[in-house]
Amino acid sequence: MRGIGLALVLVSLSLAAASAGVPEPSWSEAQKTHWAFLPPKRPAVPATTRSDWSRNPIDRFILKDLEDVGLSPAAEADKLALIRRVRFDLTGLPPSPREVDTFLADVRPDAYEHLVDRLLTSPEYGERWARPWLDLARYSESDGFKSDKTRPNAWRYRDWVIKALNADLPYDRFVSLQLAGDEVAPEDPDSFIATGFNRNYPFEDNNMVPGLNQQLMLDDMTDTSSSVFLGLTVGCARCHDHKYDPISQKDYYRIEALFAATAPKDDRTLANPFDAAVHRFVSAAHGEKVDAVKKALNGVEQPHLVRLLKDKLGKLPPDVRKAIETEPAKRSAFQEDLLAKNAKLMTVDPRLMKAAMSPAELKRWETMTSRMQLLAKQSPAELPSASGMTDRGPKAPPVFLLRKGTFGQPVEEVAPGFLSVLNSSGLPSASSSAPDDRSTKRRLALASWLTRADHPLTSRVMVNRLWQGHFGRGIVATPSDFGTQGSGPSNAPLLDWLATEFIARGWSMKAMHRLMVTSSTYRQSSTPPAKTLDDDPENTLFGRMPRHRLEGEAVRDAMLAVSGQLNPTIGGPSVFPDLPPGVQTRGGWTRSEKASDRNRRSIYVFSRRNLKYPLFDAFDAPDPNVTCPERNVSVNAPQALMLLNSELILDSARAFASRVRKEVGTDDPAALVTRVYRLALGREPDTMEREKGVAFVAKSGGKMTETLADFCHAMLNVNEFVFVD
Repeated sequence: MRGIGLALVLVSLSLAAASAGVPEPSWSEAQKTHWAFLPPKRPAVPATTRSDWSRNPIDRFILKDLEDVGLSPAAEADKLALIRRVRFDLTGLPPSPREVDTFLADVRPDAYEHLVDRLLTSPEYGERWARPWLDLARYSESDGFKSDKTRPNAWRYRDWVIKALNADLPYDRFVSLQLAGDEVAPEDPDSFIATGFNRNYPFEDNNMVPGLNQQLMLDDMTDTSSSVFLGLTVGCARCHDHKYDPISQKDYYRIEALFAATAPKDDRTLANPFDAAVHRFVSAAHGEKVDAVKKALNGVEQPHLVRLLKDKLGKLPPDVRKAIETEPAKRSAFQEDLLAKNAKLMTVDPRLMKAAMSPAELKRWETMTSRMQLLAKQSPAELPSASGMTDRGPKAPPVFLLRKGTFGQPVEEVAPGFLSVLNSSGLPSASSSAPDDRSTKRRLALASWLTRADHPLTSRVMVNRLWQGHFGRGIVATPSDFGTQGSGPSNAPLLDWLATEFIARGWSMKAMHRLMVTSSTYRQSSTPPAKTLDDDPENTLFGRMPRHRLEGEAVRDAMLAVSGQLNPTIGGPSVFPDLPPGVQTRGGWTRSEKASDRNRRSIYVFSRRNLKYPLFDAFDAPDPNVTCPERNVSVNAPQALMLLNSELILDSARAFASRVRKEVGTDDPAALVTRVYRLALGREPDTMEREKGVAFVAKSGGKMTETLADFCHAMLNVNEFVFVD
């Protein structure tokens, strides 16, 4: 009674709150005028003392801040450092010796710009820049949780991102298709694949609480979309008003209501209408043949199965028999458990069934079984299909503000909308969206709102992410938190200039990449003047280029590239490289048969939520259950142990040595050592390096293959191989 009384009290409180209604938030002028909530205004490019240093407006904004505090930028990096830096930055791969030679020999004043243009048109660009976006999108090819079931078509979203980046799809379109591709272009399969962005949520398939998975899906889409596109911690308002930012709990559920009608769809056919119609016709004809053979088989099997099964069931305990006789919908959890435990006792051994048949029945059974096996081989191949998100129809179910964010404790229904603190600036509400016969169009309204030229956050957030990718840290150092508790911009005028320039250039991401990497700011050395290092140790003013370690994916790709093993094939289903001995896979990791498949780029390695590829894990791969705006960078023992002992590295070292011997064409130690340095580090060895390398290789004692492999192994372990200046 006490529990019932408490429940009644809670229900009455919920009803009272619902009838009273949760009041609309009221924001102060200070809250509404937080810098990130005001549309970016294009600032004038500042004047600087040194007119010779600046190559584009970025440099004048950076130089102005440095000059204001009496600092100077670092000297320009040499051409060798520049080509290695920009090659990794734009393609994720090291430059080949031929590329280095070509660049060093190019004496044109715009040789570097030509290099950048070539790299931006390379398909490797999309493969490189898809990785940080997939981190944001919490991309994975499995559900997560205990079962961690695979998602067969998830890779199509990864390929869509690569393709979109290579095509320089304008960012406003890039955003719109990922949020509402099915509403933007309902008949276009590629646009549907783009909605895989929100299909990436983790999913607990054995969750038995009705409606809870739907709520968790809505929460995830709300949290992720707002974090990625708005750069705000809207998820903090799920249980209560945000403690620091002007985001109310009601605002949270307003955004959630934009996704209320959305559901996963994992069987969208990618065939054209004609091929789909032919497939339906062929499948129907094949199905009729299968049904006829199946009917004949059942006619032979059924009498014997019924008798044998009846004998077996008669020997089962009474409670199990009662569970069998109970209608499935009326079975208790205990009965379901009983049936699961006794499943093997409720099957008939095929050998007993065949033994019970007469000779004529057995012959007919064998004939029908052979026909069934033949039909199985003749079954029409499945049409290619894709996974994504779409609305269930034009009417959305209601979304309720939940007491303390607790499922099952609704307070009041909330209409779809956007953040109230931003709408006070004159941006439209979601009520302007008009459903059609297939969709609510709410997500389209969200995409339209986000991609307005006067939206205060969308362009700022993205140019900051691009800047972070090239300079190691964002102008806003908290890339997914532009709120009051995030870091303010270290150079606010530059951030706003970039945001407005992004829109002025048609939301072209490649244009922004080019602008950033061709600046004098980007071309700086990683060694600054002593005063700059002393006065700005965190490099908040960007008075030097930071030295940075490669991500695990780039480390693997670089090893495959320098060893001559890298398979450059683009796109398609994911691949499964070898795993180290002892790694527990829990199924779902079947080693790719072809070595060439195992040696494809890391972007194509299968991504499982409950099993990170060990090399990537050691080098700080993010948790794919949540959006990741910035990877951790750690130094730990497993990194060194992996590079010293893993079979991947040892195989790469052996292949590296074979490549070097083949290209050099002689066992001259000096020539071999020089080629190793040029392939691994992009440069020639200095005098001491050459002397020590030659001395080591010359002591091969007739075992040049093994000795050179050991030398190559050592080169794959030097800091210079896994770091970029």
